[in-house]
This record gives sequence, structure tokens and C-alpha cells, in this order.
Amino acid sequence: MVATVLRLRFTTTKHQLQREWWRVLVLVGGAVWAASLLPSTWWASRALEQQNAGVRGDALAAISAILILGWVVVPVLITGLDDTLDPGRFSSLGVAPRSIMPGLTVSIFLTLPSAFFLIVLAMLAMSWRPDGSATLAVAFAWAALTHATMVLSARVSVAWTSRVLQSRRAREAALVAILLGALVATPVAYAVVAEGLDTILNIDVPALLEALRWTPIGLPVAAVSAAATGEWWSATWRLAASLAWILLLHGVWRANVAYTLVHPTYRGGGARARDDAILAAAKRSEAGRLRRPGSAQRAVASRARRYWFTDPRYLSGLVSVMVFPALFFTLVYPIFGSPVAVVVAVPVLLAGTIGWARHNDVAFDSTALWLDVVSGRLGREVMRGRVAATLAWAVPLVTVAGLAALGLAGRWDLAPAEFGAIAGVLGTSLGVSAMSAVALPYRAPAPGENPFSAEVGSVGAGFLAQVVSSISAWIVAVPVTLPLVAAIRWDARIGWLGLVLGLATGVGVLVVSTRWAGRLYDRKSGRLVTAVA
Repeated sequence: MVATVLRLRFTTTKHQLQREWWRVLVLVGGAVWAASLLPSTWWASRALEQQNAGVRGDALAAISAILILGWVVVPVLITGLDDTLDPGRFSSLGVAPRSIMPGLTVSIFLTLPSAFFLIVLAMLAMSWRPDGSATLAVAFAWAALTHATMVLSARVSVAWTSRVLQSRRAREAALVAILLGALVATPVAYAVVAEGLDTILNIDVPALLEALRWTPIGLPVAAVSAAATGEWWSATWRLAASLAWILLLHGVWRANVAYTLVHPTYRGGGARARDDAILAAAKRSEAGRLRRPGSAQRAVASRARRYWFTDPRYLSGLVSVMVFPALFFTLVYPIFGSPVAVVVAVPVLLAGTIGWARHNDVAFDSTALWLDVVSGRLGREVMRGRVAATLAWAVPLVTVAGLAALGLAGRWDLAPAEFGAIAGVLGTSLGVSAMSAVALPYRAPAPGENPFSAEVGSVGAGFLAQVVSSISAWIVAVPVTLPLVAAIRWDARIGWLGLVLGLATGVGVLVVSTRWAGRLYDRKSGRLVTAVA
């Protein structure tokens, strides 16, 4: 069975490379990038070889933690780049988990990222040569155990993230947990950065590394350090504990594979009866209470608003748009001595990320797109409805953020300039995204699928759309922020000009963009369905 699984995987990969040229570019580019890092890795290994065992152990513990964190997070975000390891592909064959697991286990280690990081860890393990051959053997055991932990952690994170987000209650709980985590992490990160680099390096980092040695991540490194000092019993039980952790990870992954083989789709239908806002609107329309112009726009807006509270793809997008402004404030605010410009820039950045994030908005509604298309030439109403659904929550959010920034900065005289810039950036970025969603669509995860995945065959188109939309949004957004800069630097009364300019530009660009996008929507409706389905 192992040979069968490997043959299927390599055959599938070969066909994908022949059919989709962008995969070849990613493969070649990744190989070149990996090869370019090997000399610096060898230099780092030689540099660590000159250090004492304590410094060497701390460095390798930090490297292990960073690598494992990357292997946990990155595969979740780019799952669609390699779907040949998806156990759901075997669900129709009726195979048992015990038959397929050996083949899948071997397959996950036979990938280019896996091979590259194994080489990197082996080169870093060579830094223990001065401590003798026995210690070097334990160091190679560290490399093997850390490598296995990374690869299995990636499988577990991808499998269980996808599975958890299919349950409505689970994804609501996950959203609450993420929001609470962000609220807690932001002041904590700010306090850490505000302490200063010396305090972090001399107090916080050593304490963190010491605690890390007692976790599954740091146990193999601690085993090498123990072997270097002759504490072989300590090294033995740490290696055994690390091996037990790897077996536990494999068991967790195996449980998910067993579930996937009998539940190939993760579409949670819900267990409770709920009111259908869209169906209720349609019934009222039939009764004559909504028979007036614009009912199509309201129907689309009602449907899209529902997504923002129930669809994990939209919920994850709602959280992600807050990440960059929060990081900007956390990292830049303490460094520059709490300037007013940094504080008032956060809501403007938030408005820009909200607008730009909708650059592929039409594709997220792929399952309902055909209904809009066959209902007639309703492109303008569809685009206005989708924009209205975003504005319904974006306007209150950026308003609260703007008021909080002005209060924190103590500059209420900048309110006209601040809200003018917010309105201008939000309107222009949403307008650019409306045009990009129709002109440069690419496939997005379907409802019920992993919201962080990259759809097969969409990476090239997605990269082009993101680059074009981000540059366009930046070009049209910069002019509306200049009055805010002038108000901070010279005279706050300039902000009234910024308020007028921001509102006029934001509303104007949004109206013109949705009208243009609506006309294009009607012209290419058939091709649009094909592009995003």
C-alpha cells in the first residue's frame, strides 16, 4: 500500500506540473531560494561550533521553536498549494486507516520543504562536533526528532483547523477566542516592546528559553546539552519523551484521517432551525411590501450581511483585516516615542485593509453567483449590495477606531482631518476592490472549506489580482491622506478641507467604481461564473 500511495502522489504531482505552469515556477523558485540559504546555514553552524554548550543549546532551542511555529502556521495559510496529501481523495476507495497511514506517513516526509529543513537541521547538528562523537549522535537525534515534529505538526494543524472551522459553534468560539487573544496580545506585545531591547534580551529571552527546554519543542535540544555535560540519563529520558510526543502527534493525525475517510466533506449544516432572512425578504416581496426599485440590491446586501456572521471565510477575513493595524500600532508606537501621527494612522490603515481585502469579493459568493446571473442584468445592484454589506459593519468599526485614536492622542482638533482620511481611504479602496473583483477574479475557498486554503490553480491569478489591486488602491488613497499629514504638521484647520476632500473622493470613487463594475459584471457574467466556480 505504501508503494501505491507514493505512486499516486508522484503521478498526481507530475500531471499538476504539466497542466499548471505556475507550479513549476513555485517549485523552481523554492529550490533556488533553498539552495541559496545552505551556505549561510553552514556558516551559522561553524559560528555556533565556536560557542560554549550553553549558548549553542539556547540558539538551537530558539531555532527549533521558530521552525516549528512556521510549520504550524504556514501550511494552514497555503493548504491548496499541495493537495496531493489530502486523505479525502481516498474516501471513495473504501480503504481502512491502518492500510493507508503508512503510505501517507512516508509521503509527508518526501517533499521538498521536508528535505530542505532536514538538511538544515543536520548542518546545525554538526555544530556539536567539538563535544565528541556520542554528543554528535544525540545532536543528530535532535535533528531527526525536531524534523518529525515539524512535519507532523503541519499535518495536524491543517487537518484540525479545517475540521474545527466547519462547525458553526466551533467557528464562533474560535472567532471569540481570536478576538480575545488579539485584545490580550496587543497590550502585552506593546509592554514588551516598550521595555526596551536590552531588557528583552537580558531578562525575557533567557527566561523564555529556559521554559522552552521543558516543552516538547525544547526537550531534544536539552537532551543534547545534557549529553554534552555527561548527564546521559537526563538525555535519555528527554529523547524518549520527545519520541512519545511524536507518536502522540501521529495518533492525532491518524484520528483525523480516519474521520476524513468516512466524512470527505466538512460542511456543517447546523443542528438548529433558524430564521432565513433572505427567504423572509422574498416572501415579503411576493406580498407586495417590497415591490419598489432596489429590491435586488437589498436582497444581495441581506445575503452578504448574513455571511459576515455565519461564514468562516468571512469571519477569518474580519479578523485578518485587524492584524496589520494592530501590529503597526504595537511595534511602531513605542519605537517612535508615541507620536500623534502613528496613533491617528492606525484607523486609516484599518480602513485601507478593510477595503482592499474585498478585492476578490465576487468569488467568495461563487455558489450564489449563478442565481444573480440568471436573474437578469443586475450587475450594478449586485455590486452595490455587496459594498453595502461591507459598509454596514466597516463604518461603525472605523468610526470607533478613529474616536479611540483621537482620544489616545489627545488631539480632538484633528477630527475633521482624521475622518476625512478614513472616509476617503475606505471609499477608494472599496471602489478599487469592486472593480478588481469583477475584472481580475480568481477562485476562492468554497463555503464549508478551509478558509485559509489557496485554491488549486488560483495562485498565479491571485498574485496578479493582489498586486494590481494593492497598487491601485495605494495610488488613489494617498491624495486623500495628505490633508491629514498637513493638519498634523502645520495647522489643524486644514482638516476641514481634508474632510470635504475625503468624503467627496471616497463617495465619488465608490459610486463610479460600482457602476463600472456592474456593467462589466453583466458583460462577462458567463465567464465570471467559469472563473470562480
